Amino acid sequence: MRPLGDVGDDLAYARTVGVTETRAVTAENWGDFVALFTARGGPHYCLCTSYRISGDAHLSSEERRSAMQGLVEAGTPVGVLAYDGAESVGWCSIAPREDYARLARSRSMPRVTPPDTSTWTVLCFFVPRAHRGEGIPHALLEGAVAYAAEHGAHIVEGYPFDTAGISATHRGHSSVFAAAGFAQEGRRWALTLPAAGVSST
Repeated sequence: MRPLGDVGDDLAYARTVGVTETRAVTAENWGDFVALFTARGGPHYCLCTSYRISGDAHLSSEERRSAMQGLVEAGTPVGVLAYDGAESVGWCSIAPREDYARLARSRSMPRVTPPDTSTWTVLCFFVPRAHRGEGIPHALLEGAVAYAAEHGAHIVEGYPFDTAGISATHRGHSSVFAAAGFAQEGRRWALTLPAAGVSST
């Protein structure tokens, strides 16, 4: 559970419309993740497995759901949810880079950090249509960065759609990353986190 902090006007707006906290997806709130993805208009067809599971394209929706649940129940980081009270209103996929199987051979998102540098990657945002325009991606990214930091990440990276030259908007907009302090490096945006026990101020 992560109460929201202050990351500019958009995040403040997210707070005023009801986003109260972000939470990592675990076995305890797995049902909230499923409810968000399977609600009308949700991306029920993918369940955010495409970069995580080898051979995902050949899996049925039920097989994808079972694979994702297996990761969560094993304690594997997969991402965070934004909440309006008890309702999940947004999703951000974040995990150690090596946990995304397809990134190991990606030419458009190649690894630029040394193998021994703990690097977490943001690959997807989803906010239901009814909650869009409320600044929720800002709250999600803040929560995702905090989650990664709590697990020892040194670098958090993302590939916003508008600067990566792709049309699919699920990667998030560069303005969200810029507002969170990320710096652009070509298609990639990155944030260096302070070492454990070192103040960022």
